[in-house]
Amino acid sequence: MSFNLSRQQFLQMFAVMQSINLINSYTAEGAAPGLAVCNKNILTDQFALLIRLLSETPLMPNLKSMPPGSTAPILINPFAEGGYLPHSGPGFVVNPETSDLNIEENALYGAMEAHINTAFTNLIRRVNMSANQITASGSAFSHFGIERSPYSPLSERVKLVFGCDKDDVAMIEVTLPHVFVFDEKAANKLIHIIRNFIGQTMIDNDFSSCTLVYDDVSKINGVHVRQTHEKTLEQKLMECPIWATW
Repeated sequence: MSFNLSRQQFLQMFAVMQSINLINSYTAEGAAPGLAVCNKNILTDQFALLIRLLSETPLMPNLKSMPPGSTAPILINPFAEGGYLPHSGPGFVVNPETSDLNIEENALYGAMEAHINTAFTNLIRRVNMSANQITASGSAFSHFGIERSPYSPLSERVKLVFGCDKDDVAMIEVTLPHVFVFDEKAANKLIHIIRNFIGQTMIDNDFSSCTLVYDDVSKINGVHVRQTHEKTLEQKLMECPIWATW
């Protein structure tokens, strides 16, 4: 059965896929290779629109060709009010004095050239308009993971798994940029950034829709019974402490 993305889920998935695309451009050895993408269980028309919008992402240069102090955004939040590019967010900050990737979770985007800033802003607005036309409002993804077989070649596609509180998952297969495979320290930071985004946008969605609730399955007289409880913000944050890092 195909996974029907809600508006919130569509925007979350777009942001994550765009992030992977940007990371590929920044960190590739030489010209950035194309990343193969395969739909596993998302509605065909939603997936096709997602790929078309991703293809409109501004072409970004390699970090090695950028001047010192430049900021390269890693993950751009499409939920930003008015569709404007946020003033800051996770990004690479170019530092020629070190060979390590300089990843900051709150880099200033004001250092980007004006035409690139405008291009991202326009794309954010198009993505939101498109999401309104092809999706309905609903729950957001609550967690994200990468599944890779330990026996498969490093060049093979991996599964990106977007999960919900009800155990439903949406999956896409993609070839990851080489940095995820060959730089464990950077890969862990980048995955942390993606998971933090998924968790934070889920909490924001719960606030806006007033649905801070959770299901609990308990056993009463030998019968499994599903009960719904109000979930406090503290409980929500404690499920995944990473979400509490604003």
